[in-house]
Amino acid sequence: MMINRILVANRGEITRRVFRTARRLGIQTVAVHSEVDAQASFVREADISVELPGNTSAQTYLNVDLIIDAARRSGADAIHPGYGFLSENPAFAEAVVAAGFTWIGPPPAAIRSMALKVQAKKLAAQARIPLVPGAELAISATDSEIIATCDQVGYPLLVKASAGGGGKGMRSVKSASEVVEAVSAARREAQSAFGDPTVFLERYLSGSRHIEVQVFGDAHGNIVHLFERECSIQRRHQKIVEEAPAPALHTETAEAMYSAATSLTRSIDYVGAGTVEFLVTEDAAGQEFYFLEMNTRLQVEHPVTEALTGLDLVEWQIRIARGEELPLHQNDIHRYGHTIEVRLYAEDPARGYLPNTGTLEVFRIDPAVRTDSGVESGSEISAYYDPMLAKVIAHESDRVTAAAVLADALRRSSIAGLTTNRESLISILTCADFIAGDTPTNFLDLHPELLTSGLDATSLDRHLVAAAISRTPVGDVPTGWRNVPALGEIHTFATPDRQAKYIVSLTWCRDGVTAKVDDGDPHKYSVIELDASLSTSPTSSLSLTCKGVTHHLHIDNVGGWVSIVDGTAATQWWVMPRYNDDSGGDASATGPSTPVPGTITMVEVAPGDHVVAGQCLVVLEAMKMEHRVVAETDAVVADVLVTVGEAVDAHTVVVHLVEPIGNESAE
Repeated sequence: MMINRILVANRGEITRRVFRTARRLGIQTVAVHSEVDAQASFVREADISVELPGNTSAQTYLNVDLIIDAARRSGADAIHPGYGFLSENPAFAEAVVAAGFTWIGPPPAAIRSMALKVQAKKLAAQARIPLVPGAELAISATDSEIIATCDQVGYPLLVKASAGGGGKGMRSVKSASEVVEAVSAARREAQSAFGDPTVFLERYLSGSRHIEVQVFGDAHGNIVHLFERECSIQRRHQKIVEEAPAPALHTETAEAMYSAATSLTRSIDYVGAGTVEFLVTEDAAGQEFYFLEMNTRLQVEHPVTEALTGLDLVEWQIRIARGEELPLHQNDIHRYGHTIEVRLYAEDPARGYLPNTGTLEVFRIDPAVRTDSGVESGSEISAYYDPMLAKVIAHESDRVTAAAVLADALRRSSIAGLTTNRESLISILTCADFIAGDTPTNFLDLHPELLTSGLDATSLDRHLVAAAISRTPVGDVPTGWRNVPALGEIHTFATPDRQAKYIVSLTWCRDGVTAKVDDGDPHKYSVIELDASLSTSPTSSLSLTCKGVTHHLHIDNVGGWVSIVDGTAATQWWVMPRYNDDSGGDASATGPSTPVPGTITMVEVAPGDHVVAGQCLVVLEAMKMEHRVVAETDAVVADVLVTVGEAVDAHTVVVHLVEPIGNESAE
């Protein structure tokens, strides 16, 4: 069966990834895209593109009829679903096949058997694979029935979307008081992300490890595994660090998991790429594993297996879809060295992983590692989709070296314009417990210090001074120059989240510059190499010597941002305006506000309501996740300023609160 033109029913990174293999195999490519994605890199890289009217996932990437129509109009003869969106929707697979296209994925019946996690657990139980204790939860269940069922499962537990994946539609529950709200939120998120609000309950096994087995099947009855990946380090129940081999997995446990995964795969006549996921626990008696789910698609973390085995899994998918046998038998599949992948997100770990939107002014990852990305310098990160920017992957001879190389590559990468989790990822990769392989699923709960930047004061000062120098035109009168020697040239910078501000004072002299950051002691710097392009080019280099130590820095100045990289640390700074900007509207418009742009999905209060500190006022959906805007103090609702379905910008005030009548502190 020939495949001449593939349409990828997805967006961003995975679309570019499929295109890369398709081009190598001489296959033409088609992209579908929403209106907001019209200028995205994956669209420009396609041979043909078709716009899907609208911006939300439901309007575009989840719209089966529009995607099938786009395939017809573009002349595609095959459809690859990528991951997420419709990739595990059996009705979509059936529609693709019925329309006469080649489906690059498992048979619809196999997808259906595993797509709903509740049904998948029943099949795993029939195959005698141990299950995590849990329970089904009917859509019609009352609040009291929900609480009673949770009490039977036991706490802590997880509420999980039956049709979901990727951490969407999932909530952790520690006690009965949290149950009703958690179930409601999980159902809403599952409906939005997957079109199915069904959720179920699962006991949360703290201290366990999340380990998955990559499997492949062909239409000739052959089934193989490509070993395991460990994905235990997660935030919001979504993986951020993946690696292989799993550092603490016993050989006997691994072999038993391979056998369970391939047996389950064979039992549903599986064809294509899939992943069987397990939780692994260990006590005095040894390791035990429990079935979680099977993902009937290519995983986000498939590059880990590709690097470890030297195989192209997208090529395997295409060949199997063409009717070919698996390229290799089980005994011919080998792995070499160690691979670690991290997911780089536009989010702030220190502020509850708050996602960030806007223009990614600078994005340049160190070429020493593999980068799979859907963005580039100048890309717009919208509130409509997941905030992942890239997957960065290092493959080395051993685990310690892989972690060191990956952390170093992140430090040497230039990123500016948005808050990212880069510093947190570097902290994880260099943490002693991570290096020792002590990585349970509650790793980040045990190490909250890894969520904040660990930049030392000396490096911080050096980067701020370099940023200030880079803003001084070479061969010209410096910006803010003064003819009074006692007063320095002033530059003001803020961190990406605008939570901290720094003032840098530069006093130029014949042999260098004396710099002072805020109220710190002034230090003398010798500028031994000042790139002549500083005044004309956004990219430049600078060498600074202080106390006999020279640092060589790479600098990007773009769109009001400065990115600094010197091999030991990487920072980005927002250049504060010299004068206050009073054009921003009514400064008195204060109150509880939206953290990011998004759509209001729930309004929980009305004028006249009395609210207490921490009470939810409105719910905002952004980047496929829910965000609750809460009251900071006890108050009375004077006015509600937003409505359900309204699209709002970041920092939009949603409710006007006043102090309760009779409050002794009131004027």
